[in-house]
Amino acid sequence: MYDFPSYSILAALLAVIVLTYLRILRGISYTGGVPRVGPDGVLGYFLTALHYTFDAETIILKGRADFGNKPFVIPTLSGPVFLLGPEYLGVVRSSSDDVFNEPVAVSEDLQLPFTMDVHQMENPYQASVLRTDVNRAIPAFIPEILEESTLAMNETLCSSSGDNSVTLPVFDTMTHLIARISNRVIFGIELCRNPHFLHAIVRFAETITLIAPFIRWSPRIIQSPVYITLSSLLGGKKEPLSFIVPYLKKLKKELKSKAQDEPLIAEFLVRAAPPDESIGGIAMRLMNINFGSIHTSSIFITQALFELAQLPQQEIDDIREEVKAALESEGGWTKTALLKFKKIDSALREVGRVYGLMHFALPRVSMRGHDLPDGKRIPPGHRVAIDMKAVHFNPEIYIDPNRCDLFRFSKLRELEGNDSKYGFATVDSHYLPFGAGRHACAGRFFAAMELKIMLAHILLKYDLSFPPGISHRPANMQFNGAIIPDTKAQMVFTVRV
Repeated sequence: MYDFPSYSILAALLAVIVLTYLRILRGISYTGGVPRVGPDGVLGYFLTALHYTFDAETIILKGRADFGNKPFVIPTLSGPVFLLGPEYLGVVRSSSDDVFNEPVAVSEDLQLPFTMDVHQMENPYQASVLRTDVNRAIPAFIPEILEESTLAMNETLCSSSGDNSVTLPVFDTMTHLIARISNRVIFGIELCRNPHFLHAIVRFAETITLIAPFIRWSPRIIQSPVYITLSSLLGGKKEPLSFIVPYLKKLKKELKSKAQDEPLIAEFLVRAAPPDESIGGIAMRLMNINFGSIHTSSIFITQALFELAQLPQQEIDDIREEVKAALESEGGWTKTALLKFKKIDSALREVGRVYGLMHFALPRVSMRGHDLPDGKRIPPGHRVAIDMKAVHFNPEIYIDPNRCDLFRFSKLRELEGNDSKYGFATVDSHYLPFGAGRHACAGRFFAAMELKIMLAHILLKYDLSFPPGISHRPANMQFNGAIIPDTKAQMVFTVRV
């Protein structure tokens, strides 16, 4: 007589194995003739995809070595990805979503129907709000961001024991600081200083990129249980929604009777929401904004701090003097003053060039199929992306491209006399961390403002160093094509006297 629970589990595992096998078989049986990295067959595909999951850079470099500058296919556990060289950037960037679709790719990568909701990409009005209301409000946000940065850093980067120095895990510390500082202008003081809300929203933002791949790798019949299980263990949308929904109900009532004292992103979203949008729907849009802000900005600032800690003292002092001069000439912390933080801006852009967020740029789904110049074809329904490193490390564009030179772009600004061309938030054909074209990141100007304030404040108030015995920046981690700074690495923050 069978033990029913054990038999059911065995049957479920067998079904998963069979469905995974069929999915991989479909992934290697496409027509089009574009060569694939790794050995032939299902086993070769699977082993290469597994290698890619934890070391994407090696697989991409092997593909480039094997096939030169020609397009090639990277096996991933989610399906094949057609990696294209820089010469295809214009085609992908300018194509309509009927040809190379960006929203579908984003929804697949983040598994939005599970991690957020099915409406995120159907009517992404939150992106329109970021491009219009939020960008216009940046000058008004600066005093709020500065005040919250000052308070939060005084509480976090100063030792409670009275010592001048404190040693902290950089990534985790910066993630929580950004969550608090960003939410000062997203929801206001009420939520941004609520430790329970901050804990919930950080867990949500940090774990989406971990949970989503496991959902994608799972057969469709078990994706919902996979999400429920992982979100209950790691943190999903339920807990932060328990704070945001009551807040929005209160905000909607207040907006009917009086104007807000200060501009809030939540207010912009409430006013821009379609008439049939629910409170829960608005809440999820605000969580989407939180995810983008916390996830992206925490990576950029951590990478920047790792690099700044290695600079000679004179170069750190030069950055401080530039910040002080900008604040003095503009009468304080203004948008114009921030534009004069050219060395900080250059440092952020350079870590974006060297490290970025992913090993590929402009991920899209081919909707109609696409014929390549050599007669090969990308079939419909498959993923395409641009080789990020081939763009960012092009020696014809960047001198000594393998070196992380934090002042690379500030020197180019001086040389060419062009202040806008090399800004951190400026996207062009040679700099792709924020995407390109009409799908470029809508919140990048807000992120630039916040990060420049935070880094300037840190450099003015604190000296940076690695713990004793450590002289080089920690190595990055990789997961499913993403580049992540060492989450356990520590730094010493010493109050300047």
